[in-house]
Formats: sequence, C-alpha cells, structure tokens
Amino acid sequence: MARALFAWELGGDLGHARRTLHMARELRALGHETAFTFLDLAPLGGEAAGEVEWFQAPVLQGVAQPSAAPVNASEILLNRGYGDPASVVGALRGWLSLFSLYKPDLVVADYAPGALMGARAAGIRSVAIGTGFSSPPIHDPMPALRSWNPPEEAALRVPDSRVLSSVREAFERLDLHNRAPSTAGDMFRAGSTLLCTWPEIDPFGPRDEAEYLGPQDDPRAGAQAAWRTEERPRILAYLKPRDPRFLTLVESIRAIAGEAIIAAPGLSIDDAVKLSSPTLRIRGEALALPTLLATTDLCVCHSGPGIVGRALEAGVPLALVPQQLEQSLVGRRVVSAGAGVMIALNEGVQDFRVWMRDALSQPDLRAAAAASPLRGHKPVSAARRIARELEA
Repeated sequence: MARALFAWELGGDLGHARRTLHMARELRALGHETAFTFLDLAPLGGEAAGEVEWFQAPVLQGVAQPSAAPVNASEILLNRGYGDPASVVGALRGWLSLFSLYKPDLVVADYAPGALMGARAAGIRSVAIGTGFSSPPIHDPMPALRSWNPPEEAALRVPDSRVLSSVREAFERLDLHNRAPSTAGDMFRAGSTLLCTWPEIDPFGPRDEAEYLGPQDDPRAGAQAAWRTEERPRILAYLKPRDPRFLTLVESIRAIAGEAIIAAPGLSIDDAVKLSSPTLRIRGEALALPTLLATTDLCVCHSGPGIVGRALEAGVPLALVPQQLEQSLVGRRVVSAGAGVMIALNEGVQDFRVWMRDALSQPDLRAAAAASPLRGHKPVSAARRIARELEA
C-alpha cells in the first residue's frame, strides 16, 4: 500500500474535483491511500465529505492588474503571483509542510505547478494529470496559447524569464538552489504526464511526450435522465447558470427543440422548475451521459474538454459557447475537424436560435461528428496508470 496526494492549484469549476475524486476512489479500491489538497475545498466537500483526508492548498495572491490576454503558460503564472519571490517562498513552504505532514509516496498534480515544484524540492515522485491546457508542452520558450496568431519568440521569452527568475530566487532563499527549475518549462515538469483528454482536442495539438488517457470523470455518475418523447431534434445542453447568456440560451433551445434537457449544475431547484416546460427540462446537477448522448441530435456546451470528448465519443455534433480561453482552444479543434460550430469569445449575444437551427441543418456537421476519430473511444484508467507509479 502506498500514499498518493492529489493537488489542484489553478483553474476553476468542478472538473478538477470530479476527475481526481474518480481516480482516488479507483486507487483506494486497488489498496492505496489518498488525500487531497485543493485550491477550493467546496466542490470536494460537497462530493466526498468525510470520505478522504483533505487540506487547503497553498495559494498565491494574484496580481492586482493581471494580463487580460496571457501569451503563454508562464504569463498565467505571473498573473497568479509567481512573479513575487517572497510569495513563492511562502507557497513552497506550505507545500513542503503538507508533504511532511502527509508523507506521500507520489504527488498527483492537476494544474498544480506549485505542487510539482514542491515535490521536486522534497524529492518526491510526481505525476501531472489534467487537460492539455493545464499541462502545456515543455518547450523553450513556452508555446504560445494562441497558435493562430503567435507573438514573436522574444515576446514569449519575456514572461518565461520573469517567472523563472522569481522562482529560482525563492528556491535560493530556501537553500534549495540545487533543485530549482532551470527553465520555465521545468515548473510544469513531472515524472509522467497523463492527459485526461484525446489528442484530437488537445489545445496544443497532438504530442509525443505525454500519454493520452481520455476523460476520467465517470460518465455514468450524476443524476439519471431519459428522453420522454420521440420528438426531434433532441438537444442536450451543459451550461453554467452564471454565464450572462444562460437565460437567452435556455429560451433559444426551448424555441427550436422537439425535446431538450439542460444540465445546469448550481442552479437552484426553484429556478430549474420555473424555467422548465413540457418540452424542456432543466436540472441543477450533473447528469449521467451515456444513455442521453446515444440519441442526442445536438450537444450545446461551453466546450469543456470532458463533455466535448464524451459527445464526440458518441458521434454527436456540438454547438459551443466557450467562456474562457481553454474552452475556446478546445472549440477551435472541434470546429477545424468539422464536428461543431462555435461562438467566439469576443462575440456578443446573438440570435442563438438561428445559429443552432443552422447547426442542426448541416449534414456535413453530423457526418463529421459520426466519423470522428473519437467515436467509440474508451478512456484508459488513469488510476491504474498512477498505481503503477505508486507500486514502483
């Protein structure tokens, strides 16, 4: 039996919690111990209160005026406070204290560069997991986030140099200079990198230096729902209630769907009931996907890699309304494959009814989704892959 500590530091939403919780349950079934140290304990507490040991992750304070359009992963770290050596020292001390307390044999980092650097400093084995965005390719300089309009190489090296200088100074202050990263990419380096997505929707494109395992949250988890009629089109949507476009999207789906089901995790029961109708049901919780997707005509979502991967595995075309950069990058991959349409991040609210009707009327869109290389893909268990690291 060995111990794995799951760490999550950057990014938002439930995806990190659901993914790592699913892995941890599998690992415990294999006889290993697990614990969590998370940026936000609320999602974990809601799903697994009392199930496992958990700690608050050391989190740096972001800068007052972050770059609105970071050029690469290094600039994201600068936005999150990694340009201040004193703050990095505090975070590293926090990680080292957590490791001393829990004594993990392996640190499993889901978008947690601080945990990876702490494991490096402590001499603990590490595995990086997550989507392609959260585990960027380790290049010099770190690759541009917007490959279709990349800046000059010199512009990419500026944030690399700034964040590396800050982190190396922090390691020096802790008398750990011999374990400090030597390049900006080293801040994301782990013993193994396991991508919980497919190469076809990796925001950086397919790469050889990582293992692709596919989405890891259990698609059968969540509330059960089923189509009640034979009316078409059937539209399945996964939407966030806090999106300013939420109500407009709901009404647009209601106007064109023969039958629609919308999962809106976080929406209150009262609001879900008020917005529902005989042809449209809204649930304020996650839903089990396999049965629903098997006969869905269109999936509307924010382009999170998990739901996108599940839809394409089922051959369902997508209508994408991303909220942030990672989702937009995933969406560009879907659109380039001809399996979906997307509203760009900087586009204002438009007539979604026309847009979705157009998507439903395109036979090429349906054909591309049905012929997707992801059709019928089955994810490989990340927990069993991580167990090999533990057993080593």
